[in-house]
Amino acid sequence: MIDMLKKDFLTLIRDRTELLILLFMPILLITILGFALKGVMEGDVAQFEIKAAIVQHDQTEYGIERFHTMLDERDFPENVASAWKELAAEVSPYQLLMELFDDHLSGAVELVAMEANEAESALAEGEIAAVLTIPENFTFDSLQKMLLNEGDGSQLEITVNEYGSLYVSIFSDIIDRFVNHLNFETALAFAVGERTDFSAEVLDPGGIETVTEREPVTSFQYYTIGMAVMFVLYVGSTLSSKAFVEKRQHALNRILLSGISIYKYLAGKFISAVVLSYIQTAILFGFSALAFGGYQHTAEFWLGLGLIAFIVSICIGAIAVLLTTIAIRFESDTISHIFAGGMVSLFAFVGGSFVPAAVLPEFVTAIGSWTPNGAALTAYLQWMQGFAMNELFVPLSRIAGLALLLLIASAMIYPRRSMSS
Repeated sequence: MIDMLKKDFLTLIRDRTELLILLFMPILLITILGFALKGVMEGDVAQFEIKAAIVQHDQTEYGIERFHTMLDERDFPENVASAWKELAAEVSPYQLLMELFDDHLSGAVELVAMEANEAESALAEGEIAAVLTIPENFTFDSLQKMLLNEGDGSQLEITVNEYGSLYVSIFSDIIDRFVNHLNFETALAFAVGERTDFSAEVLDPGGIETVTEREPVTSFQYYTIGMAVMFVLYVGSTLSSKAFVEKRQHALNRILLSGISIYKYLAGKFISAVVLSYIQTAILFGFSALAFGGYQHTAEFWLGLGLIAFIVSICIGAIAVLLTTIAIRFESDTISHIFAGGMVSLFAFVGGSFVPAAVLPEFVTAIGSWTPNGAALTAYLQWMQGFAMNELFVPLSRIAGLALLLLIASAMIYPRRSMSS
């Protein structure tokens, strides 16, 4: 087995292209993505400078006065009507919205008042990211719904030009969170019969909250994990491609004629993939720790990372065996190229290597959690966030289970006769 490992190791070292892909490319991507998305990953909303327009068709003071007039015209007890009048001035939705942008998002979002035509032109020319339109009777309809549970309420309108823009997504999320908070507090108020907190203070998006005692994961740590679990997949396809070359050049026949059984040959590929993928992971984490820091410096922390990396490496070994078996069985390395050229990128996308899984659609996240890299990324992140090792059972069991299934699949398609020909 040592000889097989040495052979694969020396073959890989001589191939500079493969070394570039397996080591230098992930290091480059970690550096670029870590710096480029540092503000996003670390919750620094001030890194964004979003400019949006607000088109006001409503008259806030008139809406409040109209609500007061409606209360006076109906047979409400005087103390109740007075309380609602006082509350109406405090929870006017437009005023709460302005408080959110002026007090809590002033360094990140610039909201400029414009007329409808002016805003439309600015949006078309790319001067602003979005247009927020306040419809007529917004204040009155909202207060009527919020305080009396009457009418259909009102709604805010967001107009955007580029739906894929990051700034557009952030701005839309801010408005959605504002509206959802008001709706939730309104429903809660009617459910419990008590006044609730409509204050924009709870909407402040600044900072990060964590349920563990450790610092939140930084952009460099996240993309170290993301690139590690992505590029480790290339080890399997690389070794299977080398096995096909050995088959085509009759090196495999010479290995078998030397007395080494095909089982030992495949076991050698498995061990080589495990060792090489583990070394690759160690190099990437070591580079990130030395270059960017931020990791725990306890033996327990690094032993936990090492255990996760070992389980992931076993899965990579199973992938290498399966791809090797298929390549030799069908005498073609097409499957290795397909895996390296398309499947790895697909796994990386759904598994969260490029963007956090939380921002992906739910069905994509569900699929990604069953991929080896997606489950590995989850395990790494949970360990770095302070979870106990027994709490990582689900993602680690998925990785180990997948490895077992791949080895069983390799045994089922093993070409017993043609392998020795």
